[in-house]
Amino acid sequence: MSARDGARTRVGCSVDADGRITFDIRPGAGRLLVRLRPRKGEPERVRHVLDTEPGDDGGARAVLGLDPVLAEGRWDVYVLRGPDAGRERVYPAARDLRALVDGRLRDREVPLAVRVPYVTKDGRLAVRAWLRPGHAEAAGLGVTESATTFAARLHGAEVGPGATAVLRRRGGGPTRTAEVRAGDDHRSFSFTVAHRELTADGAGVWDVFVRPAREAPLIRLARLLDDVADRKSVFVYPGTPVGGLMVRAYYTVDNDLSVSVTPRPAGEDAPAVTPS
Repeated sequence: MSARDGARTRVGCSVDADGRITFDIRPGAGRLLVRLRPRKGEPERVRHVLDTEPGDDGGARAVLGLDPVLAEGRWDVYVLRGPDAGRERVYPAARDLRALVDGRLRDREVPLAVRVPYVTKDGRLAVRAWLRPGHAEAAGLGVTESATTFAARLHGAEVGPGATAVLRRRGGGPTRTAEVRAGDDHRSFSFTVAHRELTADGAGVWDVFVRPAREAPLIRLARLLDDVADRKSVFVYPGTPVGGLMVRAYYTVDNDLSVSVTPRPAGEDAPAVTPS
């Protein structure tokens, strides 16, 4: 039976703590295809085909193991019914992501490879993948009228001599630095950035990094180690008025942590600022 016959193929999945994904396909299919969604205007280049084996109650099962390592991006899921059949996008069934929920509590090696199955805006099944040479997992965020305090934890590195937080203005221009306060485990750390440091150059976006030791490469702060594929609209932090500007930390479409400085709308009341 195919989508043309009016039936929707539904694929459930479960993820283990290492990132291995087991797909449950109903009705059963010959093979499963995952392909890296190309950027607009670019051709499709990367795809992986997975063999299936019989599952329960007429279904089929496919496993996306740790090899191949998925490139960073969004991977759409299809079934392949036969050698001459076209590929068919699938709809999600149950997703068991419990093993990912407390992922930030486990030490990870680098390069860091993360996979999170999710439902697209048009209701299809896809996998969000990240592949990072280094990682700083964002944790708590404290906001006051004058400053924002960031907390994070390093994976694959430790806080060493000369560690510095770096906020880099997107599109070029100045950078801002802040002293890093290391935790007892030398992996957890925090730093505070004064809002006046970010508003001195007017509106813009500042991307947040840490340099874990003197001369070490920059590592992006992001929140990747749980079951949330798209964090931007889920975790919304309060904005702080600074003169005619608003300062607000936020997660990007890639779940990276940034700070926006935007004009404050005329007549807008200052929002309540609370730690989060």
